Amino acid sequence: MQKHGGWVGFLQSYVLEAIGCIQFNRTDMKERHTVAARLKEHVTTHDSPLLVFPEGTCVNNEFCVMFKKGAFELGVPVHPIAIKYNKIFVDAFWNSKKHSFTQHLFALMTSWAVVCDVWYLAPQEKRADEDSSEFAERVQHMICRRAGLTRVEWDGMLKYYRPRPALTVQRQQAFAKEVKTLLEATNGPATSGNSGRAQGLTHRGGR
Repeated sequence: MQKHGGWVGFLQSYVLEAIGCIQFNRTDMKERHTVAARLKEHVTTHDSPLLVFPEGTCVNNEFCVMFKKGAFELGVPVHPIAIKYNKIFVDAFWNSKKHSFTQHLFALMTSWAVVCDVWYLAPQEKRADEDSSEFAERVQHMICRRAGLTRVEWDGMLKYYRPRPALTVQRQQAFAKEVKTLLEATNGPATSGNSGRAQGLTHRGGR
């Protein structure tokens, strides 16, 4: 769980920590290694299950972003759970760019109900012919199929970052090149097409 400040941070430190929640700062590489060690310690020394949200961020209940591989390299069986919220009363998705957590929590607590469908899928273990990333991707496919979510391969944390201008221009140029190639394959080179149309107009004009 990402660390927060304010009253949310207070709850994390004095309430959630007491029930075993693991929190860290995503931008601190040292803390990420510490979390990996705590996950490994839990699965080897505790009998209680460990609940992990492998996307690592809030998603809009329509897509499923790339799973982090940390929970899939612990050497233990994974019990996939597919969850899809029903927006009939309230949208459980927290859009942090539009609403503060306080506003979001107030909307949830004052709604008539928070409705969701939950599916418990068959336990999965990493196969001999796959690595942790492939294992995570396979489980992601299972959850998406069951919950009717659209699977995407990009990291959900990218929504917090703005791409470099140079990268944006590079992708625009690549896209323009692909479109040009497709048009030329369909209609022929642009110069030939223009020349043909000009000749046709001249010919008709002569008549």
